[in-house]
Amino acid sequence: SVGRASVASRLRYGLRSGQLGLEGSVAATMVARAGLKTAILGGGMRVAPIGGGTTFMQSIGCLWVAVGITVTLQAYGAPPFVAVFISWPLYAMWVYISIPASVMVTNVMFMCVDLFFKDVTTRNTYKVPTKSPVLFVCAPHSNQLLDPLVVMRTCPRQAGFLCAAKTMRARVVGYIAAALDSIPVERAQDLKRRGTGKVTIDGLTVRGEGTAFLRELHAKDKLDFGGHEYSVVEVVGDGEARMKVAPIGLAPGLYNYSVVPHVDSASLYESVFERLGASECVGIFPEGGSHDRTELLPLKMGDDWMGVSIMALGASARYPGLPIRIVPVGLHYFKGHRFRGSVLVDYGEPFAIPPELVAEYEQGGATMQGACEKLLHVVEQALTSVTISAPDYATLELFWMMRRLHMQKTVEVTGERPTLVEQVELTKAFSDGWAKISKEPGTAELQQLVASYNQQLRLYGIRDYHVEANTRIDNSTLLRALFLSARMLFNGVAAIPGCVLGFPLLVVTRYVSENERAKALKGSTVKVTGRDVVATYKVLISLIMTPVLHIVYTSLVWRLISQRAAVAYMFFSPFVCWGAVRCAESSKLAYREAWAIVSILLQPSSLQHLQQMRQGIKAGVLSLFNDIGAPVPGNDARRRKQAAMPGARSSSGELTPEPSEPPEQWLELCEKLRADALRRRRSVSISV
Repeated sequence: SVGRASVASRLRYGLRSGQLGLEGSVAATMVARAGLKTAILGGGMRVAPIGGGTTFMQSIGCLWVAVGITVTLQAYGAPPFVAVFISWPLYAMWVYISIPASVMVTNVMFMCVDLFFKDVTTRNTYKVPTKSPVLFVCAPHSNQLLDPLVVMRTCPRQAGFLCAAKTMRARVVGYIAAALDSIPVERAQDLKRRGTGKVTIDGLTVRGEGTAFLRELHAKDKLDFGGHEYSVVEVVGDGEARMKVAPIGLAPGLYNYSVVPHVDSASLYESVFERLGASECVGIFPEGGSHDRTELLPLKMGDDWMGVSIMALGASARYPGLPIRIVPVGLHYFKGHRFRGSVLVDYGEPFAIPPELVAEYEQGGATMQGACEKLLHVVEQALTSVTISAPDYATLELFWMMRRLHMQKTVEVTGERPTLVEQVELTKAFSDGWAKISKEPGTAELQQLVASYNQQLRLYGIRDYHVEANTRIDNSTLLRALFLSARMLFNGVAAIPGCVLGFPLLVVTRYVSENERAKALKGSTVKVTGRDVVATYKVLISLIMTPVLHIVYTSLVWRLISQRAAVAYMFFSPFVCWGAVRCAESSKLAYREAWAIVSILLQPSSLQHLQQMRQGIKAGVLSLFNDIGAPVPGNDARRRKQAAMPGARSSSGELTPEPSEPPEQWLELCEKLRADALRRRRSVSISV
């Protein structure tokens, strides 16, 4: 006989690394015999003791009694809803006994991800190690709670993410984070509090008036005044303390102050070491808090937030020979703060931790800090290979414009639309190429031209592909406009029931998310518009309001119509609402197409003006990027193949490019940029 604790320990530390020599069914048998329950979730196996002496018979008995009460009450003439209402506590108890909370919450949140985003795409998931402990380093952190959910939804391994302890102390979000096996991180800024009295500065000495330093302040804490934070090395008394560094350029006088307590991260690192030592996976966002900037924030190290270097090097030092791998993960959102947006998760090349850095880490002191900085630099390089950074929003708009130009030329020449993965890969190539020529003459003018072009598109209410299509007003165009109008009206009418039912949800989620966005923007120094919190609150409010509205609507149907109608509504209305969402999407797309035709019909000269601006943008991009990257072997053969394709030549009525810039030249430029970016991506190694 094997004890419950010993089996759990052996499974936890030896099963994934192959030390037990056991495979799925045998391991599950051992767990069952030891009185444990397992939950298969995301490719990993969780082992936990079954509490309260619950057994399979108790679960079946609870379900049997619940069904029996429901059927018996209906047999004696009770309405179905009354019978279910009386027996629902037993059904809830059966669900609680049979399904672990982590499995239930995880699947509900994954369903929310699938419903909120229209398209969730992954790239290079095969690169994730299947058995080794993995440290997932993810960026950018641009969608708060949804970021770890998206990674967990697409990752072939189960991973527990670091989460702010302040968030885990919240009621709803905290329960979700705990069920998702998150690791709490206590942040000093979350514990910041207003100090009593006021202070004045005298060199390294802080003197207070009406202060209580002995009660409120301790060594290693920080004082926040005058817009800066200063470390405290000694507390002399209630009215005197000494700082590590004297303030520079601070005007004399009394200041209000705040105390930022020192946070000991030892428990955090112990939790991470334990999980990595058990060959599990840990996910972190090394930027710290979420943001909506166009570039990555500086990675944080040590006690400031999450020391990714300390976690990796510390676990390697504690478990010699443990094959820890660091996997960079890039998140690319397309209107990620809006309902039915898209997201691409890009998994980069995993890399190991060099033994020489582990040896330097074990020496401690300045050598240890140097090893952490070296590894952090490598992590930052790895993240740049899977993320897209732009110095400002105007440059990011330029990248999007270049991507659109390439997409339409690819469709024209090859007859195929680039996939989401190819679009992100090409945008990354443009970003890398822009770093080489951002200071060249003409870049500022090109950015201004793109901004003006996008402004004109919004003014006329059309999209860039309408300009490229060079729509002509003839009989076929008018027939297409009539067809689009009919499709818009049909789908719009079909979406009305779902829109009416979901209108309260739409109003509340928009109101709450906008309020939270304003609060987050006011309390942050790194956010631009605060959009990184919008999607999170939309999902959380929907989780609460959707079942409440469903119960209220079902009760109203029962009260106003009939019991049979209420039963039908309860089970089939979710499908009606989902169909309304799809119909609304189709109606919106048809409206855009029809409005573009109407705009061109009313102002035909505007199309010619936009086409001229577009040609100027294309010429400017070609002139700036023509010498970037190495030539791609086989381009001549590829061009001959493309020229022989049916879609290689533009048809009559379409905008024909100028002879000086054929489609092949544009595609060759994009291939050169792509090859150059891929070469740099592969060159990112662990050599320091």
